[in-house]
Amino acid sequence: MTTNNGMIILDHPNLLIYVILSLCILLIGCGVALIISSSSDIPFDFNNSPVIVMTSFKIFELVIIKNLMATFLIISLSILGSRVVPVLCLLVNGYIIGSTMAILNYNPSIIAAVIFPHGYIEFPLLIFTGACSFIIIDELKKTGLNAFTLLKKHGKPHVRYTLTNYLWYPYLILIVPGVLVAAFIEATLTVWNLKAVIGI
Repeated sequence: MTTNNGMIILDHPNLLIYVILSLCILLIGCGVALIISSSSDIPFDFNNSPVIVMTSFKIFELVIIKNLMATFLIISLSILGSRVVPVLCLLVNGYIIGSTMAILNYNPSIIAAVIFPHGYIEFPLLIFTGACSFIIIDELKKTGLNAFTLLKKHGKPHVRYTLTNYLWYPYLILIVPGVLVAAFIEATLTVWNLKAVIGI
């Protein structure tokens, strides 16, 4: 039943349900952005984009900071015990994806170059992070503690067990390495693809 290295979250009975739910929320956020955003008649000028002149290391550094903060925010704020937090975070991230597609005028070649090389890793990570958040909320509710008393009683066995196995282990063992890989791809392959598509 228990997965090695404390990754018991992979065996949680509600994991698949929450993965699907997180995916749906992310898609809703993306859909909202696509509905309210309109493509511009003026193509986005990548020549004036800072990404073109930034070094791969600088892009890697910025992406790492952004994605680590985003995923940690989603998963850590779940201790507040409200499903509103992961829902809003997933909606915002979905909205950003949809807005990016609109900015790119829905150009399939540019979208494939800018979004999908690293997105194949980054999007599943966001979805998994959202699923972890919902599971943490469910497990912490079993303790009967609220957000104000939880931190004071973090030493209680079930609370410590929940935070260790459903927050820290998933974040440190799966999410952080995944973010590093996605950031490396975004700083290298994504930028190379983009320059090839726009002819730089």
